[in-house]
Amino acid sequence: MDRGPGVPDEAKDGIFEPFQRYGDAPRGAGVGLGLAVARGFAEAIGGTLHAEDTPGGGLTMVLSLPRAADLRPPSEPDAPVTAAS
Repeated sequence: MDRGPGVPDEAKDGIFEPFQRYGDAPRGAGVGLGLAVARGFAEAIGGTLHAEDTPGGGLTMVLSLPRAADLRPPSEPDAPVTAAS
């Protein structure tokens, strides 16, 4: 959550694209991958990351993740294949 100038509604999805910077960081302070990577990680485990307006001004990032009890365990690896002699 921040109290900066915020982001217009029509630009909110665009800030999650790789190499996008909305102009809030000094030149040379990053390449614009942080939000894209964060959203990718969230989606990879079944979650979401989106931006909302902060009441009173600014922007809030909302991260939603599935409960551990709702996650499916990883599949078991296949049994090793043994050669017959």
